[in-house]
This record gives sequence, C-alpha cells and structure tokens, in this order.
Amino acid sequence: MADEQDKGFKVIDRRGKEDPPSPAPDEKPVSPATEGASPPKRPHEGSPDAGAKEGNQPPAPGVQGEKGRGGRASQVAPPGFLDLVQSIQVGAMVSLGMVQGPDGKRPPVNLPAAKDAIDILGILQEKTKGNLTQEEEEVLREGLYHLRMGYMALLSAPPGGPNQGGKQR
Repeated sequence: MADEQDKGFKVIDRRGKEDPPSPAPDEKPVSPATEGASPPKRPHEGSPDAGAKEGNQPPAPGVQGEKGRGGRASQVAPPGFLDLVQSIQVGAMVSLGMVQGPDGKRPPVNLPAAKDAIDILGILQEKTKGNLTQEEEEVLREGLYHLRMGYMALLSAPPGGPNQGGKQR
C-alpha cells in the first residue's frame, strides 16, 4: 500500500455517446483529499444572494408578486386565513365521508382524523378571537358548526352504516 499514491479518479459518462468528452482545461480531477472539502461559503452582505436568510431558500418563481412564466406578473394571490380554514374544513369533510370522489364513491370515514381537523379549527377560532374580519369569523363559525354536527351524527349512527364503509347485514 505504501507504493500506491492518491491520483484521484475521473468519471466518464458514456451513455448514448460515441466518443468520451474531453475534460475542460480548467477541470480538476476529484481526489480523496479534496472530496471531503468544506462546502462553499455563504454569500456575504452586499452580494446578489445576500437577500436570503441563512437556512432559507429564495421564494419560488410566481410567488407573491414575482414574475411567472412569460415574464408576466403572477395572477395568483398569496394564501390567506380563509384559504387555511377552508383547506382544513375540506379535509375534515373528506374524513367524515361528506365529499364524493370523481368515481362517484365516498371515501371511508376516518373519525379520528375528522376530530383532529375539527379540534384544530376550534383552536384557530379561540386563538384568533377579536382579530378576524366578519367574513373570516362567519366562515369559521359556520364551518365548525356543520362539521361538529356531521361528526356527532356519525358518532350516534349505528355501526356499519352506509357512511361507515362497513358491510350491512
């Protein structure tokens, strides 16, 4: 082993190519000594990449007013509080079997998942009390009411009902 020297190695991709490409003049072969080298340094203040905080990635194109495809400004508004509430409400409705799939069938009822979603909406209602617009407050209150009523109806329904996904006798 004392006779062996670290010469590095060279990787050549020959998939679908007749002749291997010649290395660029400034390209260095990878050697075991440089393989574990430290990662590139983070940008310094004043550099073009200094806007991103450490650990954060820059926003994706088309998000919050950046230009999207074709150089046009994005037409999609950033998500708001109602988007969050409605997303959780739809998830709870699916868990309760209230939503019909594209095949015309209802998904199986998942009461623990529905309860979790309803509880999260209840926490949101409690923690945002006095900080919501009238519309936001109404959507949250009405949605919670209907989800809670649907949950209670399934809890009091006999086991193996049509919405439970079980077999009827």
